This record gives sequence, structure tokens and C-alpha cells, in this order.
Amino acid sequence: MAKNPMQRKAQNSFLLGMLITLLITGIIIAVLVVQLTKLTREQKEEEASMQSVYVVSQDIASGETVTTDKLIMQEISASNIPSNALTISNLDELSTVYDENGNIVGSVEVISKINLSAGTVITTDMVAQSDQLGDDLRKQEYNMIMLPSQLETGEYIDIRLRLPNGTDYIVASHKQVTIPDVGGYPSLNTISINVSETEILALSCAIVECYKIEGSILYANQYVEPGLQTAADLTYIPNNETITLIRRDPNCVTTAANAIIERYNDKDIRDSVRNPINSGLSENGEQATDNAVTNLQEELQRAQEERQKYLESLGGTY
Repeated sequence: MAKNPMQRKAQNSFLLGMLITLLITGIIIAVLVVQLTKLTREQKEEEASMQSVYVVSQDIASGETVTTDKLIMQEISASNIPSNALTISNLDELSTVYDENGNIVGSVEVISKINLSAGTVITTDMVAQSDQLGDDLRKQEYNMIMLPSQLETGEYIDIRLRLPNGTDYIVASHKQVTIPDVGGYPSLNTISINVSETEILALSCAIVECYKIEGSILYANQYVEPGLQTAADLTYIPNNETITLIRRDPNCVTTAANAIIERYNDKDIRDSVRNPINSGLSENGEQATDNAVTNLQEELQRAQEERQKYLESLGGTY
């Protein structure tokens, strides 16, 4: 049966529409395939470029020790990784001490120069070596030092001796503080610091001289950014007897001992430090010994009381 012109025209229009629809659909599918292929390729390239870096897993304060338990390894795109991102080999290298011949002679702690927030990609310029751990380093408690009201464990301090005439000397510098818990509460007057044999002798001398000179005080002041700030130069010089001990004590590390002896041997420096101290000791006369005995007894009493509280906190009966 022959179709009339209107039917043929409608049929041709329908076929043309179908053809155009198929063509457009094919183009869309082709574009989608191209885009999907490109996306897949980019994802594969990104996955191939992923690298493992150290990321801070918890907040680390400036000057605080950086250890692997405070870091996590995380896969990050290479394009987002700083060129100086810290690696395992970097951390190992920083914590290793070599002698002048390149031999490994010990290890040191690695500390943060700045405050680091959790999730930060840590870089080599954010960390540094702490002071080298010497064989003569010991943990020592002190309870006669006036402490800042807001001092917390992990912060760094200088220990200074101030005389009643206003002269002020740095006895120990850049010391990280631990405040012991006594009976479940932070101690009010005791701190623990790591000190070398030379520092122990110098601090002991400063403590006794502080006790002898009425109106003098040993106090601590805090560093603002201990990771960025280097240790202050020591200005205190112990008395003759202590210098003799330092010279003869085989436990005194040569570098530290030589530094304090060098200051002592410089007459101008020695006189500028020792003259005000010796003058203060002379002014107190016989009373100086009584002052020292009284203060040492109070120091011993505080130590005994804190020890008793600590033992009681363990649940024992003493």
C-alpha cells in the first residue's frame, strides 16, 4: 500500500530524529569515556606519586622532644609534600652523634623548634638536636629555687642567683623541667632537671652561697621559644674550693669543665663575679654559717615531706 506524502515525511522525520539522538548519545558516551579514562589515569598517577611522610599525631610544644610515638606515617601526594619533609633517615641522622672521625659515639634527643599542631607535615627545619647526653648526666631534684607561678613540666628555664645588691648571675641554662607528682598533685616547690657533674658542683656552690647571703635568692625564669632560643651563656663562677673540685673530678666532662675554668682564670671576669659574692659573704660574717645551716635544714625537711607524701600515694604505710 503506497504511503501518502505526509506519512513518508513523518517517517523520515522520525528516522532523522532517531539518528540525531543516537549521534548525540554517542558523542556524550564518547566524552564520558574520555573523561573517565582521564580521571582514572590521573588517579593512577596520583597513587603512583604518593609518598610516606611523618605527620604529627599529637600537639608538640616548642622545645619538646620529638619521638616516633608522637608521629605517624601518612601517605600524601608528592605535590603536597615540602621538599624538606622529615624522613626516617633524617630522624635517625639527627639523633645520632658522631666524633670527628665519623664514628658513632652516642645519641641525642630531637626537639621541636616551634609549636606543632596535630596533622602537621613535619619538616627538617622544624626540629633540631637537643644537648648531647653525656655519661655524667644525672636527673637531680631541687626544692630551694623560686619557681614561676605558671611553670609546667616540659618547659625550659635558666637558674639564676640574685644578690641583695642587685647583681644577678646565670648558674645553669636551658634546662627542661619535670615537676614531680606528689600524692596525685604537682609539687609546689620541687623540680627535676638533667645536670652534668660540673653543673651539679656549680649549683651546689650557688645554693650554699645563696643560703649564706641574707636577702639573696635562687630563681628560675622561662624561655619563650626554647626550640628556637639557644642556651644563655653562664655568668656565675663558683668559689675557689669548687673550682678545685671541678679541676680534679674525673667525672666532669672536659668541655663543660674547661668553660667554667676559663671564666675563672680570666681575672677581670672572675673579679666582676666573685667580688660582689665574697663581699656579701663577708658582710654576713658568722651569721652566714648559721643561715646556711638553717636553710639546709629547711631544704631537707621539704624533701622528706614530699618523699613521705609520695610513698603514701603508693598506698604503703611508712
